[in-house]
Amino acid sequence: MDELPVTAEAAVAASKLILLAPIEPASGGNGLAMRTELFRRAAAAGLGVDVVVVPVAGRLPAPTTRPPGPVFLLPDPVEARKGARALLADVVWRDRLTRASVLPRVARTASPGLASAVVAALDIEGPVALHVMRSYLAPLGAAVAEQLETTWATLDLDEDDAAFAAARGAVHEAAAYERLLDVFGGLFDGLCAASPVEAGAISRRHGLCVDHVPNAVDLPVSVAPRLPEDHRNVSLLFVGNLTYAPNVEAVSTLVETVLPAVRRRLRRPVRVTLVGSHDRRTDGLAGPAVDVRGYVPDLGPVYAAADVVVVPLEAGAGTRIKLLEAFAYGVPVVASSVAASGLAVSDGRHLLLADGAAETAAAVDRIVGDPALASRLAEEARRLVRDSYSTAAVTPAIRDLFARAAARAGLRCGRAGSR
Repeated sequence: MDELPVTAEAAVAASKLILLAPIEPASGGNGLAMRTELFRRAAAAGLGVDVVVVPVAGRLPAPTTRPPGPVFLLPDPVEARKGARALLADVVWRDRLTRASVLPRVARTASPGLASAVVAALDIEGPVALHVMRSYLAPLGAAVAEQLETTWATLDLDEDDAAFAAARGAVHEAAAYERLLDVFGGLFDGLCAASPVEAGAISRRHGLCVDHVPNAVDLPVSVAPRLPEDHRNVSLLFVGNLTYAPNVEAVSTLVETVLPAVRRRLRRPVRVTLVGSHDRRTDGLAGPAVDVRGYVPDLGPVYAAADVVVVPLEAGAGTRIKLLEAFAYGVPVVASSVAASGLAVSDGRHLLLADGAAETAAAVDRIVGDPALASRLAEEARRLVRDSYSTAAVTPAIRDLFARAAARAGLRCGRAGSR
């Protein structure tokens, strides 16, 4: 198994962490941005953190950068080709890239040939560590780690990209992700994923140790009281990135099949609110009973106005921050089994699980017609977030990941000596 070079002189402890991400960290607006912010905050408690963003996962809809802001590095094909030629001149890298063959599409955009540009954008003094967000940045991260001679390097896979691509019928992309992890996964001192099921599956397929680091949200300081139900519509809510294909499919299902089924069952007015950055694919869903709201910076009033958060996902990977966020705001949730996968939730205790329009409508009916059930679900779900999925609960797991990575790097250094 290949290893990132660690010099004998380099201290295992680092004075700074470089966080390499495909989107800028933010406390809301995008699940990946929120997970990136989770890692940034956990690292910042003990290290200086420099964020480098190669924006291959999109840009956030509103300025959310915190000072000091991240370094944005737009992929430059000319720079990437120049760097790639330099890597191919190295026999080790030539072997890696040959074994990886064709990289996944996003990994080709964020080419390892950009490593020199990343390093040049940083002002580095003293020992540094590296944390990389998402598997498709692993080749670039490995090249950056070697050029910086990092004391340790970790990789957050977030989700099982190969399994997700295979489930969507993208067999060539799935195979490319498998090759990528076979070649580059072992170069990192620690790896993690958001779902314990996916962490285990990746570990077994690739012979890697992949830790479980859950997604997390901040608990609101206070939750707005529910709006009175009398004299208003039943309000169903979906919050998420509506440029992400599985979310687009989910809201289409919600509007076109679930909403009519709920109306038939409740025999009263029902409204759907869709919140999140969106594109033309959702434009046709707007109507008298459907509000396509777009990006909303303050979600408190949106959740306060909702009777039920409905998440009828039929595809996805990792774990859904949208469920954790609804739990945190105290809104009862009806979700598909796919949407709840990877979270330690129990049907009837934290949420109601429902697959298909008829089951979903029946679950919404139960919640709307039974205020005690709605209150109990909301209270148990909020308690679950507090204990297992809040930023405060998950931060120690991230620090443990970093500490174990540093220890592994130290053992390598002691065994192998200077490289």
